Amino acid sequence: MNNFLIFIFIILTNFFYSQDLNSYNSIYNKTYTETSETDMKKALQVADSLYTISETPILKIRSLMLTAALYQHSGDLKNAIEFALKAEKIISKTDNNIGKARVYGFLATQYRILGLYDDSKMYHQIAYEVSEKIEDQKFANEMKGLLMQEMAYYEEHQKNYNQSISYINKAQSYFNAIQQSPEISSTRSGNNEQLLGLNYYKLKKTNKAKLHYENALKLLHTVPTNFITCLTYNGLAMIYMDWNNLSEAKKYINLMEEFSKKSKDLELKNVMYSTSQRYYEFTQNMNKVSDLARKRDSIKDNLADKSNDIINATYSNLKKENIIIKEKSSTNKFLIFLCSSLLIGSCIYFIFYRRKQKRIIERFKQILKKSDERKRGVISYTNTASSLISKIENTQPAQTLPEKIIDTKISDHKAVIMTSETEEKILSKLKEFEESTLFNLKNLSLPYLATYCNTNNRYLSYVINTHKEKDFYNYINELKITYIIDKLQNNPEYRKFKIASLAEECGFSSPNKFTLVFKKETEILPSAFIKLLNQKDRS
Repeated sequence: MNNFLIFIFIILTNFFYSQDLNSYNSIYNKTYTETSETDMKKALQVADSLYTISETPILKIRSLMLTAALYQHSGDLKNAIEFALKAEKIISKTDNNIGKARVYGFLATQYRILGLYDDSKMYHQIAYEVSEKIEDQKFANEMKGLLMQEMAYYEEHQKNYNQSISYINKAQSYFNAIQQSPEISSTRSGNNEQLLGLNYYKLKKTNKAKLHYENALKLLHTVPTNFITCLTYNGLAMIYMDWNNLSEAKKYINLMEEFSKKSKDLELKNVMYSTSQRYYEFTQNMNKVSDLARKRDSIKDNLADKSNDIINATYSNLKKENIIIKEKSSTNKFLIFLCSSLLIGSCIYFIFYRRKQKRIIERFKQILKKSDERKRGVISYTNTASSLISKIENTQPAQTLPEKIIDTKISDHKAVIMTSETEEKILSKLKEFEESTLFNLKNLSLPYLATYCNTNNRYLSYVINTHKEKDFYNYINELKITYIIDKLQNNPEYRKFKIASLAEECGFSSPNKFTLVFKKETEILPSAFIKLLNQKDRS
């Protein structure tokens, strides 16, 4: 989710306070808040011009961070990080701890969005250490509050929802300790309330989540509609769909769609499309579902391509960059202990590297073991189907089994009525589907599979969600990846294929999308997995 804009929005409203440059600030603020919404290319040109005319390090940093924020806002994460790192190089030579903390906080957020959580946490730790050195208590509390907010998002991404809530409360206590303008206070507190709503929703405490989302709207009504407001609309729409109140859900979906028309933010559009798609699945508007699925795939491919670019371009240099950051944030005493610190750093790096390699190898062995067990029939994709059929056969003869009606739920509140016989037939058809290779078809859709299973979209979606514990798209992706793993394991010729060919073999639209899904399912990159297979065969 594009929650990192919250951090950037606050940073750019009052980034530095040491100079009274009204003309510069006027152009700066207009570029970020107005021009970027209508003409991103022009906004980037203005930001570049501001950098060119900047005569002091402080103004150069402001201009670089403006460019970084604009690139990030347009989804170009590679350039966003590149310009933030340029700002970091300049500010590391100053004693401006407020600026240092904010630049490091920005980088921590970007790496979190890319899924590089260890590096994100490291940048966050450095930012917090720098914030401890800020002498002005007001700015120290402000910075600590923003960093606590960032940690709350980090923990929410890690599914540590209670820990995330704890960080939100700490953030609010820091904000309460300082005097803020009404607009900034409403934005920060509204963001905290929105994030509390998200965490309580993930904890399935929907009543409490609704209360916090409503509090967020009350706080945000005094400021122009922004991405925080849109995330709040999204949360309320999800809750009302859980409660089977589709009219209320539609109201908030309409508000999201209205804001989305004006926004170029790809992550925010992805969230909105996901929620809207869920709504139209409930209302059986399959044309809308298909249209939104195509839009989501397009956005995901776009974001995946950009994420892969930055990961491939920077990951090999991350450790080197981390050492540089630590060196620049240390005091002059660091030079005295340079040799010993480098030695310790090398040892730590080696230990972490070995541990990471060990985790990858253990995961690799688990994947191969699971694949072997599946071939021997010890496990299957259809454990649930087999257990259900066995249970029915053992408890009552099929010919005398009464047609028992099952009243099940979608998301706790959306009722689905089907017979146990129907549910069994769908599971049986899914088993047949899994034993075929139809899941490798490109553009495979829920309606197609429903037709194959001789059922409707609603029943099929329920059975997949309940028995496979996945949504339709993750279910199909798992089948594709398991198929290609089997091919790689049992047919060495496949290991000579390019990633693009493997992606084509199992029906992915692009090599990047295949790589991301493979990494998600196995925790190992395809190239690393193939290398481990070859090493295993040689041993």
